[in-house]
Amino acid sequence: MALVAQTFEEISASDFFYRNRDIAGFTNPSRAIFAAIRELVENSLDAAESSKIPPEIYVRLSFEGEATKETQIYTLRVEDNGCGIQPRFIPSAFGQVLYGSKYKLKQMRGTFGLGGKMAVLYGQITTHRPAFVTSSTGTAKTYQFKLMMDIQRNRPIILDRKVLINKEQWHGTIVEFTLEGDYLRAMPRIIEYFKQTAMG
Repeated sequence: MALVAQTFEEISASDFFYRNRDIAGFTNPSRAIFAAIRELVENSLDAAESSKIPPEIYVRLSFEGEATKETQIYTLRVEDNGCGIQPRFIPSAFGQVLYGSKYKLKQMRGTFGLGGKMAVLYGQITTHRPAFVTSSTGTAKTYQFKLMMDIQRNRPIILDRKVLINKEQWHGTIVEFTLEGDYLRAMPRIIEYFKQTAMG
């Protein structure tokens, strides 16, 4: 009897997490919106802590419209006053899975550096819209990127890049993207998370 040959397939890291996004907590719309907020806030806390800066984090979730009978489209914006990201690293930091400072430094918070990227990836696959990342390390310039992720190749796609004058020498990072979610069901967990984080 002839044996059936097995077929092996190589997939990229981002494709793996796209197919298995429950690993990072993006199992359903309510958990996804909570996970997206939590992971970006954790990234912001790490960025402030690594530079020994008292964190100032602004989170805004804006309703954009109905997606289905049970889910809505939101724009999530998270701003921090952390150390910022050098411009050459911004695209890969938000558009390439398994890339980031958390693989060189000790793990502090979040899902091994995956959570922020998974949030952006989840937003992309549920709304087909890009993410916007603005950052500065406190130099005379601020850098803005409009990004999407090439899931199969695990590479960032830079749709637009702008360089602005940073008169106030602001340092930090702003991440903004749209995602599908169920905020009403996620709200109690989000509020409790903010309370615990503020007390911590």
